Amino acid sequence: ILTAFAVSIDSMVAGFAVGLKTKKTWFFAFVVAVATLLLCLLTTLLTTLIQQKHNLVFNFAGSLFLVITGIANFVKKQENTPDKLCFKQYVALGFAVGLDAGIANLSLCLLGYLQLWIPFVFAFMHFATVSFGAKIANTKLTKNIKHTNKISGIILICLGIFKLLQ
Repeated sequence: ILTAFAVSIDSMVAGFAVGLKTKKTWFFAFVVAVATLLLCLLTTLLTTLIQQKHNLVFNFAGSLFLVITGIANFVKKQENTPDKLCFKQYVALGFAVGLDAGIANLSLCLLGYLQLWIPFVFAFMHFATVSFGAKIANTKLTKNIKHTNKISGIILICLGIFKLLQ
């Protein structure tokens, strides 16, 4: 759940950006949730097909993916969304926002967490944070939102290091 929350923080910023551009934020939140769910289910399926129980290589790879995803989230810059969004842009943004969740889910799968409920947690967290970000798009909190990718990155790096040390 902590991993799902960590990668969902960026989706709040995406929801915020889309909320500034359009009133169809519920649709964007839905697209992000579906894209996240599909990416996470795909990574769970692929990992299930290739994983062997208690394989140290998979554990190391999963931990390393968490650290790399955290570093990428920490150093990346927030991108602006276009003024008007069409369906293709909703889907492209949805998959871009959900990609972090897919990679984080892959790392969890490689660590041995292959439960089917985990992709649904990622999807729900993304839906909730996108919706929340869109709701606060017109509030005074906008000045405090610009560094959320740093928080997400730090959490993922710490989780990855913690898993490497286990």
